[in-house]
Amino acid sequence: MKHVLTILALTLSIQAGACDVCGCSASNQYLGILPQFQWNFAGIQYQHSSFSSVHPSLFEGWPDEHAQDYYNTIQAWGRYNVGRRLQVFLFVPYQYNIDHADTATSSSSGLGDISFLVNRIMIKDKGSAGGWGHQLIAGGGLKMPTGHHNGITTPDRLGLPNLQPGTGSWDFMINANYTLRHNKQGLNLDAAYTLTTANKDNFKYGNRLNAGLLWYYALKFKGGVSLLPQAGLRYQYTLHDYDNYRKKWLNEQSGGYLSFGDVGLQAYYKRLGIRLDCQLPLAQHYGNGYVNAKQKTEAGIFILF
Repeated sequence: MKHVLTILALTLSIQAGACDVCGCSASNQYLGILPQFQWNFAGIQYQHSSFSSVHPSLFEGWPDEHAQDYYNTIQAWGRYNVGRRLQVFLFVPYQYNIDHADTATSSSSGLGDISFLVNRIMIKDKGSAGGWGHQLIAGGGLKMPTGHHNGITTPDRLGLPNLQPGTGSWDFMINANYTLRHNKQGLNLDAAYTLTTANKDNFKYGNRLNAGLLWYYALKFKGGVSLLPQAGLRYQYTLHDYDNYRKKWLNEQSGGYLSFGDVGLQAYYKRLGIRLDCQLPLAQHYGNGYVNAKQKTEAGIFILF
């Protein structure tokens, strides 16, 4: 009987440990300050985020379990202009995720969920030289279940929903990106909302809102070199997951909000560009308070054509 209870406790602790703390880069793309609005581009970017979590014991007197989770994405992405008004964005991620828990270490890797956006240029006002100008793009897209995902939650096999490369669901995205500029500086406001669906195991990730406000300043130098330092805030709000959407089993230890301070830099040399970004948490309440986000970092290189 003692062994049965131990196995049951381990199984339930793994299921309870599936806090909604990842998958954002694959299922909720945000654009931020876009490189050279009039050009097509293709590039590679690396994204890293980390979280610490506490999983309360299901039995009195048993110790809580602590975990450190690391989510890594290498992503090919790009933009292609179709005519004068449409822009198509494509994101192809490769995921490598690690969970360091008190009792075991797990990892998962593979192709993630491919997604695309189709945006329409609603406003494109360059303004006068040294004066005001603004632009607005808006549209939507689809995230496809191309990444590996299974619903296994037994102790001997990796089945934590958020550690897996894919979500197993078809999700829909809507987004808008607005930039207001004056002379060499400007403000960028972007927002993306992901409407998720249940996967084949009836697990449903919570819908997500991701929004940001960034200030930037454009510096140009001789020889075709330019810099674009930026700073601002990002905010993410996620609804609760459903362990079984058909039966409406809501996971109370998921969802919440995160807010980050954001500093970054874009640099260009002729048609070659790089981007660096770092986000540090300012305020948060995630996973019913059991999950704490750490820093997020991003680095990428792209070619304009």
